[in-house]
Amino acid sequence: MRPKFEQFRCFIVVIVSITLILLNGLAINVNAEHEWDHRYIINGEMYRGNGSHASDVEVKIDCSAGKSEPSLCDENLGRSGNTSASGKFQLVLHVHSSDHGLRLVLDIEGESLNHTINLNDDNGQKTEEGRTVEIVFTLDNGVFTLGEGVPTADKKAPNTGMYIIIALVAMTIAVPFLNVMRKPKSSTIQSRSSSSSSQKKRSPTSVEMGRCPKCDVKLKISNLESHLMKVHHQSESNAKELAESVKDE
Repeated sequence: MRPKFEQFRCFIVVIVSITLILLNGLAINVNAEHEWDHRYIINGEMYRGNGSHASDVEVKIDCSAGKSEPSLCDENLGRSGNTSASGKFQLVLHVHSSDHGLRLVLDIEGESLNHTINLNDDNGQKTEEGRTVEIVFTLDNGVFTLGEGVPTADKKAPNTGMYIIIALVAMTIAVPFLNVMRKPKSSTIQSRSSSSSSQKKRSPTSVEMGRCPKCDVKLKISNLESHLMKVHHQSESNAKELAESVKDE
């Protein structure tokens, strides 16, 4: 019994050490950027025309003549990111309060995606929540189709992902020790089977789309009112009226 106890204690020490290292890396990553009032985060998700995720695609700031505003390029020249296997990417930009309303152009596979810097939240206030935007778009034969306004709660996804990685690493290390201690294998097999079954049950949901009456951009109906207020500076009543007119078409 003594050797098994020593192995278990060693296992616990390894798990705790790895967890602390990963959490420390997360803290460094968070503190590495400037204060929130000088930070602007673009969380994007890219699809192909056939509905598949666009993976391993470079997304960079276009600072060529006539593209992004020079003041944005001065602080962010060379910043870029690549989409993951699920088509997601993140760009963290250095901005100032005077950059509100400036044009940012993203170069994606040689095509230009225009984005207006909006430093206000949905209530028109300058808050930390307003410094993160979510854009979902499809690139099909050089044509972008946008859908904006993902809920603010999704901004915590990077932190959640880090804890998932920690859990997976812990599970990977735990398996050899569990085998040495002769734990029943049936529970492990059942757990994996349950996880696989839950993944198979996931199915895509249909989203009602419509076109903005101001810029003819295609986006989610549920996000149309927010888009009209943030991008086209419509009042809440006008935005609601325009959004209702699109729903009735």
